[in-house]
Amino acid sequence: MYEVYALKYGERDTFTCQFFYRDNRHDPLTLHYFVWVILGGPHPVLFDTGFLEDDAAARGIRNYESPAAVVERVGLKAADIPMALISHLHYDHWAGHSLFPRANFWVQRDEVAFWTGRYAAMPAFRGSANVEQLMQVVPLNYANRMRIVHGDHEVLPGIRVYRVGGHTAGLQIVTVETERGTVVLTSDASHFYHNVETRQPTQIITSLPEMLEGFETIHSLAGSEKLIVAGHDPLVADRFKVISPGVIKIA
Repeated sequence: MYEVYALKYGERDTFTCQFFYRDNRHDPLTLHYFVWVILGGPHPVLFDTGFLEDDAAARGIRNYESPAAVVERVGLKAADIPMALISHLHYDHWAGHSLFPRANFWVQRDEVAFWTGRYAAMPAFRGSANVEQLMQVVPLNYANRMRIVHGDHEVLPGIRVYRVGGHTAGLQIVTVETERGTVVLTSDASHFYHNVETRQPTQIITSLPEMLEGFETIHSLAGSEKLIVAGHDPLVADRFKVISPGVIKIA
């Protein structure tokens, strides 16, 4: 059986109106930034790659630590990770890809198409992008390091990706079979537990119906154990087991 860990590498303060759809309150809200690691299979699997120092400085990230360093907390070396599942191509989930030089990157076809298409540069979307790092999708593809998939897919026995879209055009979530049950790593399909548990979307959306349907998919996949891991919520540390500072064992 697999083990799943959430590894925190930074945090940022914002307001509720930025992450809850049509919520005009300005209550304080803190985002935690994670990458996730799946152990116990034939090789480790990384979910998302975080970002580099340039984004940390430009976007006001507190307590930033390189994702390459945080994976060492669970006994890994960044250079030894052969597979990274990418939820979507926003800066905080893709821009750290160069930290994992031997990884192949699994991403949805719809996600690649969107960020190389006509709408990506528009103000509604470009603020979430690191353009320089998005440009690396093409050379990585020609180097046979991009695994571009379409729809739901089994990555390894007991690990699957599901395209849910909503937040971005091809956002994918991950399920992992563990001794405790099925873990659902939502990434930004649900930034906070408030999103998925109350069905309130985030403000950053490409398809509102897909985002709402994604909440139902998450609940269905999680089953009765409800081992749901929100993408940026500090409550992850309250709902699961903190092993050491910044290291949370999900199952």
